Amino acid sequence: MFASNMQTKGIKKYIVSIAVVAAAMLVPFQGSAQKKDTVATQSKDTLNLSASQVRKAERIKKRELRDSIRNATPLILETYILPDSLKYKRVITWKHNSHFNSITRLNPDTTYNENFYDLPFFRSDVGATYLGVAGSATQTLNYFLRDENRVFKPASLYSVYSYTPENLPFYNVKTPVTELVYAGTLLANRQTEESNVRFMHTQNISPNFNFMVMHKRYGAKGLLLNEKTDNRTFVIAANYLGKKYIMHGGYIYQGVRRSENGGVADDGQILDTIADPRTLVVNLEKASNVYKRNTIFLTQSYGMRLIKSRDTSAAAKDLGTIAYIGHSGEYTTYRRVYIDDVTPSDELGATFYDNKFNISETGSYDSTRVASFENKLFIRLQPWSSEAIISNLDGGVGYQMISLFGNRPEFDSIPEVNKHYNNLYLYAGASGKFRKYFGWEGFGQYNLGGCFANDFKINGKVRFSLYPIREGIHLTGEISISKSTPDWFDNYTYTNHYSWTNNFSKTDKSRVEATLDIPAFKFKAFVGYELINNKIFYDTKGIVRQYGDAVNILSGYLQKDIKLGILHMNNRVLAQVSSNDSIVPLPSLSANLRYFLEFDLVKGVLRGQFGADATWNTKYYSPAYNPALNVFHNQNEKKIGNTPYIDLFVNLQWKRASIFVKYENAFQGWPNADYFSALHYIKPQTAVKFGIHWPFYVK
Repeated sequence: MFASNMQTKGIKKYIVSIAVVAAAMLVPFQGSAQKKDTVATQSKDTLNLSASQVRKAERIKKRELRDSIRNATPLILETYILPDSLKYKRVITWKHNSHFNSITRLNPDTTYNENFYDLPFFRSDVGATYLGVAGSATQTLNYFLRDENRVFKPASLYSVYSYTPENLPFYNVKTPVTELVYAGTLLANRQTEESNVRFMHTQNISPNFNFMVMHKRYGAKGLLLNEKTDNRTFVIAANYLGKKYIMHGGYIYQGVRRSENGGVADDGQILDTIADPRTLVVNLEKASNVYKRNTIFLTQSYGMRLIKSRDTSAAAKDLGTIAYIGHSGEYTTYRRVYIDDVTPSDELGATFYDNKFNISETGSYDSTRVASFENKLFIRLQPWSSEAIISNLDGGVGYQMISLFGNRPEFDSIPEVNKHYNNLYLYAGASGKFRKYFGWEGFGQYNLGGCFANDFKINGKVRFSLYPIREGIHLTGEISISKSTPDWFDNYTYTNHYSWTNNFSKTDKSRVEATLDIPAFKFKAFVGYELINNKIFYDTKGIVRQYGDAVNILSGYLQKDIKLGILHMNNRVLAQVSSNDSIVPLPSLSANLRYFLEFDLVKGVLRGQFGADATWNTKYYSPAYNPALNVFHNQNEKKIGNTPYIDLFVNLQWKRASIFVKYENAFQGWPNADYFSALHYIKPQTAVKFGIHWPFYVK
């Protein structure tokens, strides 16, 4: 009781002192006598506070004290999976490997140089074959960057716009980070407007636990009739980086809705006239594709020290034999629905599909679905040290259950039935390093039984680094060998316009790659070679085939940024050779040249780039697109290319915000109007595009 009275008196004295100071600051100087009277009056009023007011003031004081302590406490990240040098880093970004729950650091460029490329395939490649609308089916020009989804092949055409568990970025941040991104043709009419947006927010609940939410949308109404595209991705993800326990998990959704027109019916309408594209005749009037993917995943591991090191110093805390036992689970569903109202009387539509109607002559409704549930158990052994020449020995076992549905003739008389498959496999890996000069890693997987029985893949990678300059010179070599079972829809398909039954052999691939990277000189060179046996491809009619002989692919890539005062010349050039262009058509030469002047507009506040960005490739038989199958296929009707596509731009870095304005296809019609990407599909015509990338965070 006595202590409580003393505490109350102390609070009253604290409040009295505050009142005295406030009175001295607020009351004008009117002589010392008047000031004393005023202060005395206010002090008397303060002393008459009720007991409830005193208790309220005490609670406020305690809360403020707790908040000040929490805000002043640094968020120190204590985890074995990252070096100590990153404990206090404001933003850490990485991607994880679900086989062993290992991570690979990412160092994204968040300046206006990276944000200038609003379409994602331009950030990693010199260009791509796409349908001229953001979010539409896309295939990179660089053969070595093409993605191939093993479970559901049509997903490969949209992968560049979204994420998988393997390439999803994870974060650890000291303060909340929010990013807002927009890029689109604000000044275009509503019929052709393009709008690409991205929202991302991430924050740490504790120094070790982080969550992230993201939404992305690519899409436009399109220049031609009936090509509206809406490609959306939504992500919720979380990670925990503990001293022993590591977790990565989340949910990824991708949905694509696209109206399909089959391209321009007559290319001469583009090449020989200046007509409004929306007045041009297209092959399909009422057709559409809907694609959806849902993925839930969780990868976790726990570390246990088996043999302690005799060295007890802080620098040797990760020495000794340590085992990391883990589990990875992923459930993914894919669904695609193609719809059209093509009938035999529709001359253009029926001709486009070679007058084939397997199910109905009044329209198509082709639905395919695949569900994959995969679990992996693994163990990582660190024999001695994470910095040793043999730092990890890994092994695991995986089991995959697959359920798929596609149209079948018997469904006309019996209920629909899903086909069920399974897949059992073993995998192993190893890695090591010698200081910062040498690193290596290897991985192998063999399928014991199920739908992929006797499939295998082996990868090996080495990296040499020298440091005559601070950033170093890095040479990386990689080799891979694989044997894979054909996609089930390649072996059996039954839709309204296409049907086949095949028994294709496994495809063999051998690949060798080498990369030289000199960051200080902004120089990168790549060379790759691949030998393919039993290549599966789609012919000029859109029918799947297998080529029994070998195909050789040779690719070379060169990137060099040159700076001469305020003049910058960023050059990316790709050369490719295919031993059989009728099976794997590739442009011989492709380039992306970005030349600009860069200087401060307001020193320390606003910096600008003013220049031109050009893409170009030699003529070749660029792929055609089949809406019913949702694949790119070969064609021998027309070679496309040899026409530069040039954007004039102003690119600004205003404090944290990146802002650009582009005048797309500024020289439209020069030297000709051959602005096709895929066969019968045109690239965007002249338009003004505006973009902004605005990150928000507290330093």
